[in-house]
Amino acid sequence: MIPYFIVLVILASFGMHRYYLVYVYFKIASCSGPPPQITEWPKVTIQLPIYNERYVIERLVDAVAKFDYPRELLDIQVLDDSTDETQQVARGCVERYQALGLPIHYLHRTDRTGYKAGALAAGLESAKGEFVAIFDADFVPSADFLRCTIPYFTDPKIAMVQGRWTYLNTHYSCAD
Repeated sequence: MIPYFIVLVILASFGMHRYYLVYVYFKIASCSGPPPQITEWPKVTIQLPIYNERYVIERLVDAVAKFDYPRELLDIQVLDDSTDETQQVARGCVERYQALGLPIHYLHRTDRTGYKAGALAAGLESAKGEFVAIFDADFVPSADFLRCTIPYFTDPKIAMVQGRWTYLNTHYSCAD
């Protein structure tokens, strides 16, 4: 009889937990809506950490270059810890966009201490933005990503925003 009641208590706890999650979802879902309006956009540092990812770095930089955000308020960092030909591909991509006036910088580390987290920390030492957006090499952000997420930071209770993840054959924007 004791094992039966133990299982009964566990199942009841599980059910109550699910009820609580549904309650919280509906409570929060009713509060969400369009982001507040911003009158003055902040400077944003965009960090792109890579390691031996030569096949995707150009696609990522191309996507970031298409951001619908004032260029003078961007600080883009390609943080490269690569040990293969990714270095040449990434450096060439960065130089091409620098020539077009994009505020993009190439930072290469030979010591991989901390791996990608270490690269991000090294990039923060020279970051100029009030906010930091991090995109992994296989992520392709939509052009309106910053305009959709930055306004939420006007709420002092918000310290981080995570965007929706999609696959390459789908598209997501604020309107979705």
